[in-house]
Amino acid sequence: MNRFKKSPVISLKAYEVKTEKHSRVEVKGRPFFSLTYRKEGEAKIKIDNKDFLSRKNCVTLVPKNKTYTTQITENTNFFAIHFDCYDKDAFSTPFVLENVSPHVFELFEAILLAYSPKKSCNLECFSLFYELLSEIEKTFASKNEDKTNPKIKRAREEIEERFSDVSFNISELSSLLSINSSYLRREFKKAYSVTPITYLKKTRMQNAVSLLSLSGFSIEELAEKCGYASTSYFIQDFHKMKGCSPLKYKERYLDN
Repeated sequence: MNRFKKSPVISLKAYEVKTEKHSRVEVKGRPFFSLTYRKEGEAKIKIDNKDFLSRKNCVTLVPKNKTYTTQITENTNFFAIHFDCYDKDAFSTPFVLENVSPHVFELFEAILLAYSPKKSCNLECFSLFYELLSEIEKTFASKNEDKTNPKIKRAREEIEERFSDVSFNISELSSLLSINSSYLRREFKKAYSVTPITYLKKTRMQNAVSLLSLSGFSIEELAEKCGYASTSYFIQDFHKMKGCSPLKYKERYLDN
């Protein structure tokens, strides 16, 4: 599963931060997502009872409104990008990514150089930031693909190719791959952080949002194109995952 759901970035600020060694402190949830590149030093971070170690040349993501603790074990220097986007769940999974390419550092540095608090809409920063997200996503993909069972890789590919097929389901996928459904669920979640059925639903929802940006489709047509036999079930799923109906989502986020 992609680490980043596709959602337009609506605000961005960039900083360079230097912090001296200190004991563990709590940081209350902040109304933005935080993406950092650590140039020097080391920090221990705890989010949702999970421990992360951020060292030199590591990229770290802290989700929006997420309270966490941090301990600076070595004096540290890092680039920080604070940003927000339309979808509050678009960057919901915290991570520390090691061994990133030199290009990732260059993009962080370029964003910092291009950023100015006097510009409310700095298109150069936004463009560089999207490139940075793409580079990070590629790094995750290469790391995951190297160790993922080929059948589990194929499961993801089948979902992405056949999500619009109303008759397609996870039972059929298990049979197609000749593997036990419990094994498929366990290994798929291990590789992509979500179950196959959740991946299928998220893929259908991403497609629904893309189609909503185009005029001319009725809700019934949207449901069918996204693999739903029932329009009411499509609306129910959409509301559950996006927090409002498809038409309200289009009015709130896409029309403007």
